[in-house]
Amino acid sequence: MRKTGAKNERGFKKLRSRAEEFLNKRFADAGPSPVENVQKLVHELRVHQVELEMQNEELRNAQEELAESRDRYFDLYDFAPIGYFTLDEKGVILEVNLTGADMLGSNRAGLIKKGFTRFVGPGYQDAYYSHRRQAIETGSKQVSEIELKKKDGHSLYVQIQSITVQENEGNAIRLRTVIVDITDRKRAEMELCEVHGQLEKKFEKRTADLLKINARLYQEVEERKRMEEALKASEIELHSLTSRLLKIQEDERRAIALDLHDTISQNLVAIRMFVESRLRIDEGVSQSGVSLERIYSMIGDCIAGLRRIVEHLRPSILDDLGVIIAVNRLCEEFEEMHHEISVDRNVTVMEKEIPEKLKIVIYRILQEALNNVAKHSEASNAKISLRKIESRIELAIKDDGAGFDVDDERSQGLGKGIGLSSMKERAFLSGGSISIQSRKGAGTAVFTSWNC
Repeated sequence: MRKTGAKNERGFKKLRSRAEEFLNKRFADAGPSPVENVQKLVHELRVHQVELEMQNEELRNAQEELAESRDRYFDLYDFAPIGYFTLDEKGVILEVNLTGADMLGSNRAGLIKKGFTRFVGPGYQDAYYSHRRQAIETGSKQVSEIELKKKDGHSLYVQIQSITVQENEGNAIRLRTVIVDITDRKRAEMELCEVHGQLEKKFEKRTADLLKINARLYQEVEERKRMEEALKASEIELHSLTSRLLKIQEDERRAIALDLHDTISQNLVAIRMFVESRLRIDEGVSQSGVSLERIYSMIGDCIAGLRRIVEHLRPSILDDLGVIIAVNRLCEEFEEMHHEISVDRNVTVMEKEIPEKLKIVIYRILQEALNNVAKHSEASNAKISLRKIESRIELAIKDDGAGFDVDDERSQGLGKGIGLSSMKERAFLSGGSISIQSRKGAGTAVFTSWNC
């Protein structure tokens, strides 16, 4: 401020000398003048003097305000939270504020005339060079992020923004560069990147583990599929074997029945006829003391039992007269053997409507169901229904007996369980479906149907 005041005072003295020279020259050219002219001139000079003094005062005030503004500017420039640099075209530092010098870990005087590139990290030299070149060639603001090395060797990451200006002296190009410290943000980004990398590795490891688990699961699934396919094949083979076994069983029963009927039964009938003929001739007592009538009765019982065995093995009536008559005969015989149970029959299907392969199946399922009614139900009534509805043949056997719990494992033991399993197997192997409904105290119902 003192230097500014002294400079202004020298300016005023110089201005006063020029004014005196001007006045002396003017009076010398004017020549002698009256007194009143001189007084008038003196008055004017005094007025001008006052005006000049007032202008000088205003000028001094303006200069003082300008100096104060400049001082405030320098304070703001030096103590701003970001670094300000002025560089020449080659990147030499011409001006720097205190914050910029502090960022580089040096004093301001030690940075002037130094190349800015000496503070740029080795890995960012090309980036800084490209930044400076683009700013000079395009004249537009350039923004980059680089690493700076302090004088003590420590580094910091900054964002630099540069724009070019031209100074009056020789139109020299200058770079105004602003530096903002982004070290914390950059380190956070690096830590985040490192964490991301670790997560990526964990994810890749987890993915690899999952792929291995998936591969094992796939192998287990494939193995299970193969086992299921093998099980299905075994079930199919088992059903096929069961079907063949049942067929063989029926064939064997038929053969045994025929053999018993054609040989033993015929022989017994012949013997009975011979004994009957002999009884008419002889006195009725054999030499051994055994009554021929007794022998005749025993042979009759033997024939009747043999016929029952034959009918049980393979009912000849089924082959001779058909399933409808066989069903009616089976129900009649059941009533004769179990007088306490009445059987209500409702057979509406025609013989020709029943496929040949189903006749023995229908007969056996009915036979098993009636056996269960007699052995386990304690029923007094049973209803038999055999009918055809559209393309389906339906067989139903219902009783009003004690019933049982279908899901109870104890009911699936020996006796009733074997009969139920046999009925289910016959229905399945013949292409039909079977449903057994029962409840304790509410009787039992067996429904079987086939598509024809």
